[in-house]
Amino acid sequence: MLTQEILRENFRYEPETGLLFWIKRSQRRNLSKPISSKNPKGYIQVCTKLSGKSKTYDIHRLIWIYVYGSIPNQIDHINGIRDDNRLCNLREVTHQQNMMNQAKRSSNKTYKGIYLSSNKKKWVAEICFNYKRKYLGTFDTPEQASEVYNNAAKEIFKEFART
Repeated sequence: MLTQEILRENFRYEPETGLLFWIKRSQRRNLSKPISSKNPKGYIQVCTKLSGKSKTYDIHRLIWIYVYGSIPNQIDHINGIRDDNRLCNLREVTHQQNMMNQAKRSSNKTYKGIYLSSNKKKWVAEICFNYKRKYLGTFDTPEQASEVYNNAAKEIFKEFART
């Protein structure tokens, strides 16, 4: 298991920039360049044997251990940018809070919380909270549906709302 001590012996973290650097030389490591390998979801990762076996870690989780000494179940990137690992952009959240702050779905890249009805004539706004879907209404335009969703999200999710 990785500890704060192990991480501080092997990495240097810059909280203002969110960059993590190796500080121990190796054949493949460039100590002057930050760790920057991204996974397909956009999170920066590093593969290391520091815990005894080779394992890949999202660096925002390593950063949390590096700074606070423990790892919560969920860490949220407040601004939704998955490679922005500045300390001011990371926060401990519950799974539900993390889901509130997720980005727009790929099926609707413009608006969150809405979809075109099955008859393709109206736009439906819905919001999920406490594992329940709440119908917000049917609207003539995606902008109207989106406005209703955004207002509901701000009211329900407060600072975790991403609209």
